[in-house]
Amino acid sequence: MLKKWIAGAMALLMLAAPALGESDEVARLQARVEELEAENAELRQLLSQEESGRLLAARFNGGVVTVSEAKAEYDYQAYYYEQLGMDPDDHEDTIKNEVLSNLTEDAILTLKAQELGVYAPSAEEEAEIHQRAQASLDEMVDYYLAYQSDPDKSDEENRAAVLEFLAGEGTTLESLIESMTAQGWRDRLFEAVTGEMTISEDELRAYYDEACASAEMTYTADPQSYENDRLSGVSVFWNPQGYRRVKRVLIPFSAENAARMQELTAQISGGDEAAISAAVAEMDAIYASLDATVQEVQSRIAAGEDFDALIDAYGADPYLAEGGAGREEGYYVSVGSQLLDPDFVAAAMALSAPGDVSEPIECADGIYLLRYEGDVTPGPVPFETFLEDAEMRASVEDNLRANYYNETVERWLDEAEIVLYPENF
Repeated sequence: MLKKWIAGAMALLMLAAPALGESDEVARLQARVEELEAENAELRQLLSQEESGRLLAARFNGGVVTVSEAKAEYDYQAYYYEQLGMDPDDHEDTIKNEVLSNLTEDAILTLKAQELGVYAPSAEEEAEIHQRAQASLDEMVDYYLAYQSDPDKSDEENRAAVLEFLAGEGTTLESLIESMTAQGWRDRLFEAVTGEMTISEDELRAYYDEACASAEMTYTADPQSYENDRLSGVSVFWNPQGYRRVKRVLIPFSAENAARMQELTAQISGGDEAAISAAVAEMDAIYASLDATVQEVQSRIAAGEDFDALIDAYGADPYLAEGGAGREEGYYVSVGSQLLDPDFVAAAMALSAPGDVSEPIECADGIYLLRYEGDVTPGPVPFETFLEDAEMRASVEDNLRANYYNETVERWLDEAEIVLYPENF
C-alpha cells in the first residue's frame, strides 16, 4: 500500500512539473522518494523486530529458529536433566543456551551443506541407508520377540505387535532412516570442507612440538596418565624416565578350574583356619595342573622360538593378542607403576637385561612367563619416528582436519550474525 501511495504522489508531482524548474523538481522528487523509502524500510524493520519478539527464539543470516522449535528441544533437555536428578528450573539459563546453540548451529550447517551440494544423499547412499535402517529395525524386533512373543499368535501377529511397541517408543523405519540420513550429511559436509586440505610438514612439526610439550607436562604431573595412555593404545609423544617394555605368555586355567578358583578365593576371605588350609591346598593343585604346559613353553623359549608366536599358541592375554593394544610394544612398566599388579611389576623390574625371561608367576588367571623386551628411551618420541609411524600420523592428521573443520564452523557461525531471544520461551 505504501509503495502505491509513493507511485501516486510521483504521478501528481510529475503533472505539475512544467510549472517548476525541471531539474530542481526532479531532484526534489528524487529526494522525497528516498525519504519515503527510508521510512518504509524503518517500518518494516520495526515490524520485523515486533514479530521476532513474539515468534522467534533465534535469527541469523538465512534463517530463524522458532519458539515452538526451541520449546520442544527445551522440554527434551529438561527431561534429561530430571533423569540425572537435577531440577531443570535451577539450570534454566544453561539449558536455554544449549538449546539455542545446538539449534542455530544445526540450521546454519544445514544451509552450508545445501550450498555445497552435500546435504542430500546420492541414490547409492540412500539405498544403503534404507538397508542399514531395515537391518537395525529387524535386529530390534528379533530382540524383543524373544521376550514378548505370544505363543497363541502367529509370527506375523507377534512381529506386528513388536513393531507397534517400538513405534510407541518413537522407533520406526522412518525414524531410523531420518537419524542415519542426518548423520550422513554431516559426514559429507566434513569431507567437503576438509577433503582437499593439504597438511604440510611444517604443520606436522608444529603439532608434534605442541604435543610433546603437552605430554611432558601431563605425564610429569601424573605418571599414571602415561601408563593409562599406553594401556589404552593412545599415541604417546613423550616418555618419562625409568620405563621398560615387557611381554608375557599367560597360560590360563581351564574354564572349570577358573570357576573353582573364584570359589576358593571367596572361601579364603571368609573361612576358618581349616577351611582356608584346604582351599589353599586345592588352589595349589589347580596351579600344578598347568605345570606340564609351563615346562613346554619354557623349553620352546630356551630353544629360541619366537615369543610372539608362543603368545599366540599358549597365551590368553587379550592385550597382547593379535589386534590388541599391546601387541607390538607390550606393557610399559616402571618401579612406581600403579595400574599393574604388584607381583607383575616386581617380576618385570627384577629382570636384568633385555631378552631375560622370568620364572613362572602365579596369578588369578593362571601362570605367566615374562620377557624383558627393552628399555624405553626417555624424552620426546623422535620426529622421524613420528613421520614414519602411519598410525600416529593418521591420528595427528585427523586432529588437524577436525581442528580445521571446527575453525570453519566457528567462522560460519560468526558470519551468520546470530541474534538470540531466550526470553521468548
